[in-house]
Amino acid sequence: MESLQSVLDGFVEAVFRLMIDHHHRRVVEVDLTLLQAQALRVLHREPLSTTKLAAELRVSAPAATQLTDRLTRKRLIERKSVDGDRRMVLLVLTPLGKGLIDGFRQHRNEMFADALGHLSEADQTEFVSALTTISAGLSVNATQPELQTPATSDQRTPARPVEASKVSTGAIPARAVKRIRMEWD
Repeated sequence: MESLQSVLDGFVEAVFRLMIDHHHRRVVEVDLTLLQAQALRVLHREPLSTTKLAAELRVSAPAATQLTDRLTRKRLIERKSVDGDRRMVLLVLTPLGKGLIDGFRQHRNEMFADALGHLSEADQTEFVSALTTISAGLSVNATQPELQTPATSDQRTPARPVEASKVSTGAIPARAVKRIRMEWD
């Protein structure tokens, strides 16, 4: 019998390849970047402010603003003010954006239903039961901070005041480097 590691590797790679191919084809059809599609997926769950969307997608606030501007121009999201707080604005999927995400999910579910159709009814039941247990385990792990992806040097951190700048050493301070992430339409 194959080792658990090789079975798991094969399963994850097959699902990953299937999902990436599926999403890539679908987002190209509707002229979306993968980040735009991810933003729509997140907003399908619940309306969010631009700041919260940026945090969820792990992008800077200016990048999230550019992203939402593009999605607004494509009529996939809209900005809605919150009753009672004129300063608060939430990003909400339009019916077109919701239909797009629902279409992605329907197509994905059809692909998996087709794959499961090759199994016996008993194997389908066993697979769904195991998948339910695995999904629950993954959800628990996602909420535990020590199991989440550690920050890398690529991720931005908030600027901190430099204590050493209060004492003059006569040295010329290093020039700050500003990184800009651009997305082209």
